[in-house]
Amino acid sequence: MSIRLRLRHAPDLRLDLRGLLPSALAGLDAGAIARLPVGQGRHGLPLGEFFEVARQGEGDSLVFEGDLSRCDRIGWQLAAGRIAVEGAVGDHAGGSMTGGELHVHGNAGQLAGCEMAGGQLQVNGDVGDFAASAQPGSLDGMRGGTFIVRGSAGLRLADRMRRGTLLVFGDAGDFMAARMVAGTVALGGRAGAHVGYGMRRGSLVFAGPAPTVAPTFVPAIAGAPVFWQLLARDLARHGGPFAALPARPIQRHLGDLAAAGKGELIIVG
Repeated sequence: MSIRLRLRHAPDLRLDLRGLLPSALAGLDAGAIARLPVGQGRHGLPLGEFFEVARQGEGDSLVFEGDLSRCDRIGWQLAAGRIAVEGAVGDHAGGSMTGGELHVHGNAGQLAGCEMAGGQLQVNGDVGDFAASAQPGSLDGMRGGTFIVRGSAGLRLADRMRRGTLLVFGDAGDFMAARMVAGTVALGGRAGAHVGYGMRRGSLVFAGPAPTVAPTFVPAIAGAPVFWQLLARDLARHGGPFAALPARPIQRHLGDLAAAGKGELIIVG
């Protein structure tokens, strides 16, 4: 059954909605779901105080309605099923996902997709700082899955990213893919300063304006036409600024040599 949660009013304090997953709610009726505790500050309050709960139709899905920009950890540790949010969300959306699908029809706060390891996260608007990065105190950022941002991203996008694919259709802030270990990040708009700072491996694809390349990255001597065609076709299926990638020439820069890195910046002509 599909479960729909409609926000009654904006909460005075931020809500922690971790645990509200399709698999956890599947065997509960609307009344039982409304009685589930959600975190607000140091207290646990019934979900029904903030949301109207309804069951309808078929399928393994959960739908949130309203402006949830003060609601954090939506889709936290999602492993299966589908969550859709018809509005904005707060911080840590899709954090530590291992499977399933989270679709946000609005903006997302900070740390969206942090340490996600699988599944698909799509944000139709903008994301805040540290998207696809590591949580505070952790050494690994995004570890797998596909993360699509239709808008722009803030600072430290993909910081310490280890695996997976991240596409941002708009712009990105400073220190994009800093300390990146592996994975693929594709950007359709403008990049801020210090792109790929300290990156070890991985691929950064710039389909829009060329970024400022640090002197610790050097032009690649050998070409990689087969690799590029495979990567370009995979990115092109998402459309937008990436649709024409297979037909466009590229320049590759390798680094960050200051960190003994073997990553690459792929600038599309």
